[in-house]
Amino acid sequence: MINKSNYNLSFIARASKVNKAGKAPIEVLISVGDERVVFSTGKLVAIESWNKDKQCVRGTNSEAVALNEFIKNMRVRIYDEELKLVKHGFAITATLLRDALMNKVELIKEESILGIYKKHNELQYKQIGIGVSKGTYANSKHGLDLLAKFIHDTYNRDDVFLRELNRDFIEEFRIWLLREHKLSHNGAVKYLALLKKVVNRAVVNNKMAFNPFATYRIERQIVSPDFLTEEELRKIINFNSPLPRLERTRDMFLFACYTGLSYIDVKTLKAEHLERDGQGRMWIKKKRVKTGVLSRIPLLPSAKILLDKYSGGENLMPIYSDKDINLYLKDIAILCQINKRITYHTARHTFASTVTLANNVSLIVVSKMLGHSNVKMTEHYAKLVDTCIGEEMDKLMNTYTDE
Repeated sequence: MINKSNYNLSFIARASKVNKAGKAPIEVLISVGDERVVFSTGKLVAIESWNKDKQCVRGTNSEAVALNEFIKNMRVRIYDEELKLVKHGFAITATLLRDALMNKVELIKEESILGIYKKHNELQYKQIGIGVSKGTYANSKHGLDLLAKFIHDTYNRDDVFLRELNRDFIEEFRIWLLREHKLSHNGAVKYLALLKKVVNRAVVNNKMAFNPFATYRIERQIVSPDFLTEEELRKIINFNSPLPRLERTRDMFLFACYTGLSYIDVKTLKAEHLERDGQGRMWIKKKRVKTGVLSRIPLLPSAKILLDKYSGGENLMPIYSDKDINLYLKDIAILCQINKRITYHTARHTFASTVTLANNVSLIVVSKMLGHSNVKMTEHYAKLVDTCIGEEMDKLMNTYTDE
């Protein structure tokens, strides 16, 4: 028994509660004066293996070693909770010590990773429509669900304290996302970046003394987005079908090729986003739903024709659901003999590369039209265009050579 200045702490194997397997629950007894509290540790021990006098498990097998280490750590934790209570001016009672150990004393309550993640998501939810998109919030919500499942699967716990976070925890989460959840490298990086954002907030708010991400690098693999070449784009421009769904899909896709707008920005496009300047140019000026950054796009004649074609309806551009339009684009690609996976987002990449940069529109102008927050985000498209130009010129290398 450990004697403190104001409380006694004991560990007991409760023989009266032995189960059919011959194991008894290990309980904690804390007494302060006449007050006593008893609560379970959640651990079981074979009753014949319990050393009552030394309050430990006999033997050197792995189970005995693990249980004794658990008991030792719990003694240290109870002592740490006592110090926290005293530091905050509490008078120590048995009930208070138990509640502190169970993280129920609000003033000294330890923050957990899922707890601060939930707070992050609650704040983000309040900002939907004022700087945060529904998609961004949905990603954060899914990231929380994945982290909770990882903690349950890996540690068999409902949560972990911030003080328990370290580099190994992050790496194990990454491996779990890849192996158990079958995510790609960039998919895993996406949720690690979300976790890093949450942890950084905790560090800034003095919830953590050490940032486990300080020495952990998160790098996305560069993936070249698909875009249509000039020839492929012409095939879709010239594509005709008696099926209304394919005709409308073609038009919606081409509108994005001519404007660079993403699916959600086409879906939410309203008359208020159209402006005419002093020179008679028609513009689309719209904040991106995803980032809130303003896109400023002079309307090409082909895009204006499509706007006029669908005028009078509830929406400026009556686009199908993202699931349906991507399905119909797959059909169009087959019918146009385009051997490339095409999604609606391919149109945005096509605008950035084939429609603008390949036609000598400057990088900074394209960046402004795309609504990128900085030019670096747009430079990737320039590199893609250079690659395509290089590949096309390679075909000529053997044509114009000395005989």
